[in-house]
Amino acid sequence: MSYQQPSAIAPRKLQLSASSVKQLAIQHQADELAQRYQRYFQASIASNQEEVTKIYQLRHRVYCEEFQFEPSNHQQMERDVYDSYSHYCRVQHLNSGLDAGCLRMVSPSKQQSIPLLDTGQSVISHQELHPDNFAKESICEVSRVALDTQFRRRKIDLKNGAAPAGAGLSAFSQKELRTFPYITMSLYLAASIVAEQCGIKHAYVMVEPKLARSLSMFGIKMTRIGPNIDYHGIRAAYHITVERFQEHLPLLYQPLFELIKQTVNSSPALLASTNQLDAVGQNR
Repeated sequence: MSYQQPSAIAPRKLQLSASSVKQLAIQHQADELAQRYQRYFQASIASNQEEVTKIYQLRHRVYCEEFQFEPSNHQQMERDVYDSYSHYCRVQHLNSGLDAGCLRMVSPSKQQSIPLLDTGQSVISHQELHPDNFAKESICEVSRVALDTQFRRRKIDLKNGAAPAGAGLSAFSQKELRTFPYITMSLYLAASIVAEQCGIKHAYVMVEPKLARSLSMFGIKMTRIGPNIDYHGIRAAYHITVERFQEHLPLLYQPLFELIKQTVNSSPALLASTNQLDAVGQNR
């Protein structure tokens, strides 16, 4: 019987590279983010008139009352002609039932347009990525992104005497407040899921260049396709494909993406839209 030295039969320690350790840490952070988000918020598509009305009311509070980008009205609902052919993504705060944020996806058909093309200004200079190069059914414009004031503030604002109306920051826990910065990202994640299911490949948006740079840090790397214009401040047109958005999604947001996909894919509004697209395809 041969004898082996203890060192020869001792279990080998698992050696992890620095990059592997960092990836595991990010994965853990990503899982925690998704779990925390699920506890306080839910992203979905507006599937009935009551939910759509709440979105119009939120947009009125933000665009008409707070920033005064659009004129106020006695109905206290902000809407325009593009709303008749738009999908609406919303994020609801579960504890209060309030709509924390929303956006719309203007999805034109052959006889319809998107706001970018109707501004009356030369907002697009990139000829290859011009919306006219693609089928109307394959494009959308993401616009009217709005966050309720309460969900744009952090507890530091209380120290400065800037307490918002409504539930107020004092009603939110520290864990909830740490989730607020991801409301906007969850709206864009929901929009990409809707776009994919509806066969939309190209998304356009008009935003401030500094916001585009901030979004790039969150993994939304858009291509600038036009010059600066003065429209409620300095803004520019950008383009991104749904495929690029999802393929380059950082690891930090992948569990959140899968979580949101579950609620969005089961939405009655999305199911109805998908069924309509299937019917059109069968009739061609």
